[in-house]
Amino acid sequence: MMKTVLCALFLSLAGAVAAQTAPVSPAGGAVTLSGQPATPGAVAATATLPKPGEPAPTLSLDGFRRFNDPELDRLIQLGLDNSPNLRAALSRLEEARIRVRVAQSFLQPSLRSSASVTTQSLSEHRPIAIPLATDRLPRFQLSAFQLLPIDASYELDLFRRIRTGVTLADLQAQASDADYQAFRLTLASDIARLYWLIRGNDVEQAVFRRNILARDTTLAIIRERFRIGLINQIDVQRAETDYASLRVTLKGLERARAELVNGLAQLCVQNPASFSVPVGTLPVAIPAYPYATVTAEQLQRRPDLLQLTRQNQIAATQITLQQAITMPRVTLVGQGGLLSGQLRYWVAPSSATYLLGVNASVPLYEGHRARQTIALAKQQVQSNEQVYQQAFQLAQRDAETALDNLTLLREQIDLQNQTLALARRTEQYNRELYVRGLTTYLEVLDAQRTILITEQQLVQLQSQEVQFVVALLRAVGGEF
Repeated sequence: MMKTVLCALFLSLAGAVAAQTAPVSPAGGAVTLSGQPATPGAVAATATLPKPGEPAPTLSLDGFRRFNDPELDRLIQLGLDNSPNLRAALSRLEEARIRVRVAQSFLQPSLRSSASVTTQSLSEHRPIAIPLATDRLPRFQLSAFQLLPIDASYELDLFRRIRTGVTLADLQAQASDADYQAFRLTLASDIARLYWLIRGNDVEQAVFRRNILARDTTLAIIRERFRIGLINQIDVQRAETDYASLRVTLKGLERARAELVNGLAQLCVQNPASFSVPVGTLPVAIPAYPYATVTAEQLQRRPDLLQLTRQNQIAATQITLQQAITMPRVTLVGQGGLLSGQLRYWVAPSSATYLLGVNASVPLYEGHRARQTIALAKQQVQSNEQVYQQAFQLAQRDAETALDNLTLLREQIDLQNQTLALARRTEQYNRELYVRGLTTYLEVLDAQRTILITEQQLVQLQSQEVQFVVALLRAVGGEF
């Protein structure tokens, strides 16, 4: 009879193990493996969640390669390989994945084994339940020899408490993965932004160097004209003052570039004293955004929004977990081994012993703690919903601001090119009149300054255009 009961219990144990080791899906209707968020907002996440312990897809940063600049690609990779913040985020991700495996381990039975040899000598004056005429008893020696005892326990996850815990750990791992991907996107965007600021500075310096070279030639001509008495001293002083002013501005640009390079060295985790960026130019072809507006689906690729979606799902899963905690916990327990009071019978078949049972733990009253905990989890879901909606609105604003600026900047750059062409024709006309003695050098100098300011503004607009492309790439998750 006992053997029949033992076989029945082990068969039920095997069936429960098979049921609990099946793929775990989130409990409750608020969280699904399709990635739909628990929030009933205007935006729904469409990313497919990986299985427990399986890494999520790596964020694509291919959008930054659209600039076709090998130096930028090298610097971004350098930063990704050496950033301590990124390594810390990756370490947190690995910790979260280990927690998933720890949570999954509770779906398996727990087995323990240990051998023990004990002996006990009872006192002659030990207390007894029934008084005797004498207060002394014979001394009694008790020995126990236990070989390979096995203690087994297994909780039947009847109310999905353990599986919900696995789902919760899995969602937390995916939130950590989104946090890691957000660090990667932020770092790549910051490196690209500083890099193109340096390139804009290089082009602006080239404008001033070109103008300084032209003014140097003009200054030599003016000095010669003054020497032979064709002009007065004021024209020479004006030319020399303008020439000195250009050199001062150029030094300021050189100082600004040094600060930008030091900042880029910090992002790439390099020694600023030995780090350098070769002189270059702004990209000829700017990556164009292929859509008229930024859609919600594109914004959902942003890792920070994906992280908030996971947080919403975590909060919703907490409700299911707290509800499962209030349910009874049923555990199968068993013990078996060889037990003998004498060493010579230790390994005899008749010394075999076993124990089988079922433990049930039912919470009766805890001061309404469970009810308040569930209410707290529900309130956290509502709070996370509002945080997500606010973050999504900010993401929309960032993306639309970058896209609108790109559209208007291209028009402004076209107009600025037309203005520069007009300024150059005006300067040429004034220079010809000055050579003929029909106007003063002040008119020529004013026209040259107009060309310089217009050309400088054009370079700044082109630099801003690249900056907004980087901002748009960051806003839509690193890829158009």
